[in-house]
Amino acid sequence: MFRERNIFIGCLIVLCSGNCFAKVSPDYIKPCPGLKSECLVKNVQETIPLFVKGIPSLGINSTDPLYSDRVDLELPGGLKINFRDGVVTGFKKCVIESASYNDLDAQLAFRCNITIKGKYTAAGRVLIVQINGDGDAKIKSPNIHLNAKLKFEDVTRDGVVYRTVKDYKVDYKFLDRVSFVFTNLFKGEPALSETVLKFLNENWKQVVDEFGKPVVETIIRLTFDNIKTFFKSIPKEELIVE
Repeated sequence: MFRERNIFIGCLIVLCSGNCFAKVSPDYIKPCPGLKSECLVKNVQETIPLFVKGIPSLGINSTDPLYSDRVDLELPGGLKINFRDGVVTGFKKCVIESASYNDLDAQLAFRCNITIKGKYTAAGRVLIVQINGDGDAKIKSPNIHLNAKLKFEDVTRDGVVYRTVKDYKVDYKFLDRVSFVFTNLFKGEPALSETVLKFLNENWKQVVDEFGKPVVETIIRLTFDNIKTFFKSIPKEELIVE
């Protein structure tokens, strides 16, 4: 009986060596030995199109397309905007320009072509224009540059170490013209709506300076919620190779 039990335990150990400690991270996640910048740029660039699809097993939602049921904005000057059924696309084609990792600090610079679609209602003033609209919205930013700085910390749960995102900051700037399509900017007055839309597109820089920040920062928050969930779910040893 003792000999049979030893044989059983030996077989169990052999089986467990391949299956009992299964890797949590997806197969496309490849650690960079020494965390060298050249490797990080390459790996992040290759990972983006797959990661943005989401990882349902880890509770990570899709980032491209990125869905948002509702975003309510109240801006200086009394402008109130409500976005509904928003869909953001373009992240899967972002271009990584640089990436670095030093101790617990990481930095990532990248460019994206982002499109936002959805329904909107708006009431108030944009620049010198008074708006009272309710219709479809589409905003295209063909070249937005983002610089993300992340601070990590090691957290131990159930004896497993995770390198989690403690804090992050993202700076951004619009390098090319942002275009707007808003239907029905003035309810029941299509000619006036078209005139105002033309004015907004001609003055796109001032428009994004005035009300672009809360929209972009909402997108950034939703995106980084997924990134934070990823690092919180994957053991450090699967991501960091010294």
